[in-house]
Amino acid sequence: GGTSFHSTEGATIRIEPTGKVNVYVAGGSAGNSLETTVVQLTADALGVAMADVRTVQGDTAVTPFGAGTGGSRSGSMTAGAIAETAAGLRERIVAIAAHRLDTTPDEIDFVDSTASARNAPDKTLSLAEIADIAYFQGEALPPGVPPGLEASGRYRTPHMMIWANATHVCTCEVDVATGKVTLLRYIVSEDCGKMINPSVVEGQICGGTVQGIGGALYEHLAYDDSGNPVATTFMDYLLPTASEIPAIEIGHIDTPSPGPGNFKGVGEGGAIGATPAVLNAVMDALAPFGVELKQLPLSPSAVLTMIDDARTAAKDDE
Repeated sequence: GGTSFHSTEGATIRIEPTGKVNVYVAGGSAGNSLETTVVQLTADALGVAMADVRTVQGDTAVTPFGAGTGGSRSGSMTAGAIAETAAGLRERIVAIAAHRLDTTPDEIDFVDSTASARNAPDKTLSLAEIADIAYFQGEALPPGVPPGLEASGRYRTPHMMIWANATHVCTCEVDVATGKVTLLRYIVSEDCGKMINPSVVEGQICGGTVQGIGGALYEHLAYDDSGNPVATTFMDYLLPTASEIPAIEIGHIDTPSPGPGNFKGVGEGGAIGATPAVLNAVMDALAPFGVELKQLPLSPSAVLTMIDDARTAAKDDE
């Protein structure tokens, strides 16, 4: 909400005549698995089976306008957009079911794509049967309920920002003869509020942490004296791989956010803390030499240069 561009997000939900559900969001999944979490959020908000839901994202021809992924906004903002959109659709589903089952909406339970009446639990309607009424049996609709099962909604956040936070701790070993840095243990304590999907959360934490480690130790956009990039392929631009990364130990703290579903975005918590944690560990290991951090990444050659510079400065001081 700190910028008008990011302060709103829309969703369109269409329940097909078959009872299958399509949810359209601006999206733009960049490894944050919106294709998973949007389906979960929609299934929960409507009360439908998760297997009945699919999502379409990032197609500007059919999806609502949205600011896309960025600033750890996706979890909270898509949850808000889906909640705004699904609420009216669920009311319509329940109203149709109550009318067909000859009861009142407050007597209807709609769970796992099936409606049942509390006063007659043996009487049920599937979402496909409800959708058939909505689309093809207009005369059977309750008064005031429009035909079809499609809705669009837009959520506007009242909050300036809702971000995750995390603490990173790591230990490392530095070979002062070769300059190689070996990470020995890595721990992240992450607070992203209520988790929509723990596997998605931990995947983002691990991915962000590895990105931060890469920025500290490996990744370098090198240029020649004329300003031409010399790191133009992944043969020249070094990325960390599984063999360089220790097992990432993750702890979760759940402080509910004030936003929809008490969710926070998770992206920032992984990526931002990793680089300074690694740099601080390396500088702590090299503290006896009195080295001064002047450049990134801390490649073996950069580490050896720092040690040599510190030794030269110490001799000059003598």
